Amino acid sequence: MKLSLKIYLLPILISLSSCQFLDKFPDSNADVRIDSKEKIKELLTGAYPKSSYFRFLEMRTDNVGDKRNSLEASRLDESMFYWKDYDEEEPDSPKAYWMECYRGIAQANQALEALAGFSDKHDPQIQALYAEALLVRAYLHFMIANIWAPPYQGEEDSKNLPGIVYVESPEKNALVKYKMDNLADTYRKIERDLRLGLAWVRDDFYDQVKYHFNKKAAYAFAVRFFSYTGQWQEVIDYSAYVLGQQPEKAITAFLDISDLQTDERTAYYASEQNPSNLLLTVTESLWYKYYVDGRFGLDEPTFQRVVGRSGAKTLYQIAGYNKMAKHTGSNSVYFPKFFHFNNAEGLLNSKRGHFCMNVLFTTEEVLLHRAEAYAMLENKELALNDIVTFFLAKHVTAKGVGEAPEREELDFIPTSDRDRIQPYYRPLSASQASLLFVISEMSRQQFMHEGLRWFDLRRFNMSVDRNQTGDVRNVNWVLKPEDSRKYLPFPSEAINYIEKINYND
Repeated sequence: MKLSLKIYLLPILISLSSCQFLDKFPDSNADVRIDSKEKIKELLTGAYPKSSYFRFLEMRTDNVGDKRNSLEASRLDESMFYWKDYDEEEPDSPKAYWMECYRGIAQANQALEALAGFSDKHDPQIQALYAEALLVRAYLHFMIANIWAPPYQGEEDSKNLPGIVYVESPEKNALVKYKMDNLADTYRKIERDLRLGLAWVRDDFYDQVKYHFNKKAAYAFAVRFFSYTGQWQEVIDYSAYVLGQQPEKAITAFLDISDLQTDERTAYYASEQNPSNLLLTVTESLWYKYYVDGRFGLDEPTFQRVVGRSGAKTLYQIAGYNKMAKHTGSNSVYFPKFFHFNNAEGLLNSKRGHFCMNVLFTTEEVLLHRAEAYAMLENKELALNDIVTFFLAKHVTAKGVGEAPEREELDFIPTSDRDRIQPYYRPLSASQASLLFVISEMSRQQFMHEGLRWFDLRRFNMSVDRNQTGDVRNVNWVLKPEDSRKYLPFPSEAINYIEKINYND
């Protein structure tokens, strides 16, 4: 597959040029009339976050190690690696992502306010714009909740946990006190907006459908949400539309990219042409540099534990995945994923000018969540079908033959591995725990460098130990299953504007 980089870059440039109208909308207080469907559409185009969570969340996971060499070490990476507070605003930082999420929420709310002024609520485009605004608002609050609030613990227990501020209207005043919801209320509001958006979402009003909450992306969001809340039948129902009757055809096989050069592979990984990709966004990021050249990242020992397994075939190793890695001479390993470009021409009015493509939802994630749902509903055969489908689809050879473990073997996961899986809806049977461990390891490998592992560590109450052989053991270098460091502190500026929570209003 030899495709010009121009094929991948052209949609990005078109997307960026379509945001020029948004220069007039720096915040929700902008005194600009939004009086047409086209202006609302452009407002929503700019509501997706231009900051990335990939780097700062990946650094907190067990996918990374300390290479202890002369490679560049940033304060951001070191702070995230050891789960310390970091309150600076810079590309890839928690504060930058927080600010971008609430900026996007403000624009979604502004769009909803403008849409309320249209009399014809049956206009298909008005409904589609309503859907996108609601989905963006739900998604951004969902991401904030899964970074800055404790893991969801079910409806009742979550009433006694802190949630986040759920902003539902454009702000008209400069200084406002916001009420923080409990976690149950936060999730209830996310689900309300999500379901409303799902009812009206459609694809036919977008020139670049994968840069918007199209129908498959919206359903993929629903799959993730209901998987995190343990609503398993909902996961299965919404997966059906995304995956269709032949999910293997919606997954990118290694053969499709194995003959590409590194720059071509990164471009294809995050491109519209990749059938796995459902929702894309352009973010201001330096992750493309630090995930290769930084001191903290995927190193050889971690690679061997997670993917290489020292060359031994393991049941939960995605066959062939280790062959996709690039090894450097400085103890670094990476999987080419992040297509980046330098904003030298000032296309985005950016001072920093380094941008990466991020993939926010994929068919691979949907398939793995469905396998998890089948396992939790004790439908072992269908769970195994999805696991095997994933293996076979990823490792199709030139002869069209895939490789997957025998189904019977998947029950014999070591107890020490099974016992790491401790979701709030436990206890699990041995079979369920085995399947969930396999699925979590498959997800870990598939989404290496993308931060999604952090969400599994949270919802499965898994631990991480940073101590290495020969270290004087440091208890602060161990992230415990229910550690409070699994949710980040609010940025310092935000604390002054949040009212004390009342858990049981």
